[in-house]
Order: sequence, then C-alpha cells, then structure tokens
Amino acid sequence: SFEKPQDFIVTRDTIIVKSVKWETNPDKIMVITVSHFNSDTTELFNRAVRDTIKQNPKGIILDLRNDPGGYLETAIDVASEWVEDGTVVTEKFSDDEKNEYLARGRARLKDFKTVVLVNEGSASASEIVAGALKDLGLAKIVGKKTFGKGSVQELESLSDGSSLKITVAKWLTPKGININEDGIFPDEEINLTPEDYQNNLDPQIDKAVEIIKSK
Repeated sequence: SFEKPQDFIVTRDTIIVKSVKWETNPDKIMVITVSHFNSDTTELFNRAVRDTIKQNPKGIILDLRNDPGGYLETAIDVASEWVEDGTVVTEKFSDDEKNEYLARGRARLKDFKTVVLVNEGSASASEIVAGALKDLGLAKIVGKKTFGKGSVQELESLSDGSSLKITVAKWLTPKGININEDGIFPDEEINLTPEDYQNNLDPQIDKAVEIIKSK
C-alpha cells in the first residue's frame, strides 16, 4: 500500500492467446485443450497431432469445455483427425435442402482411445466436433450438456434502416441430432462445482482418465 496517491504509466499491448494447448499428463495421456476455433487452430492442432503420434500416449483427452466455437471449417479440420470418411455435420435448410460437410480423410488419431470434455460453455463449433465423435463412436463424452448453439443466421436489412436476424438453417450431427435444440449430451454426466475449482480438483478430467485407463 502507498501513503500517497501514485501515478503509473500503463502501456496498452496486444495479448495473443493460443487457441490450442497440449501436454502429456502423469498417466501418459495426451490432453489437448481447444479454447476457440480460430484462424490459428488448424496449424496448432496439426502440431498437437504430430506430437501425439510421436509420444504414442495411452489415449487422448480433448478438452472443449468453455469453448464458444468459431470457424466451421476449423471444426471440420479438427474432427477429421478422428473421422476417416463420411459426414461430420449437416446444414439443413427450412425447405429440406441439405449441405453435408465431409471429413477430410486424415484420421491420424482414430486409433487412440479418446474422451471429449464438454460443459454448458461448449457451443457451436465445439458441439459440431463433440457431436461427430460421439455419433460415430470415436470418443466418449464426459461433463455436462453443451450450450446448444447450432443455427445458421442471416442479417436482413429493413426499409426503415433497422435489421432483423433470421435463422435460415440448423446444424445436425451425423445421427441427425439438432444441435440448436438438443445440444450434445455426455455419455458420463459429471459435475464440476465451485468448491472443486477452488480446491484444484477436476472430477471431469478424473473420469476421462478412468475411462481411458479402463479396458
């Protein structure tokens, strides 16, 4: 504390937060955390994949908790590291017209036992990835039901100068689940309480480790 008011010079700067982080935990499981699906995600995730293959862990935990989403193309890139072929997500319009977004054939992680962590803050692109891996049997989902943000909207300009946002399509998982209405339900619903957080406990990641270590 100061006895008298003090003057400080504050310098404004840009803080760059990488959207993908990865490390091998003490159980020899690779934990890949994606905080957003941004312009840097595909390249960073590619590095994480190469590192995973090099280390050959017992399994992978893909942490998408509190990931609000981002670019659709980036989500398809990430999902394609598990999905070898077929549909990752479908864009369905009101007239029943559909656009199917297909896997890109890499599937370098498909043989690793994988658990995806999600919660109420997982939305949009993160739900697309979690939904695809769940529906195609490529990962178990642990945590809480996701946010449920799976609509495609357009901004229409009106004659009085105002604008109206109109939902023109919805996202469907490979099994046809409406992400916007239903969200993604976990295979194992596990709470993470404020008390857990304060005590540096994470029962969700503990459950993920348990699943990967089980036969």
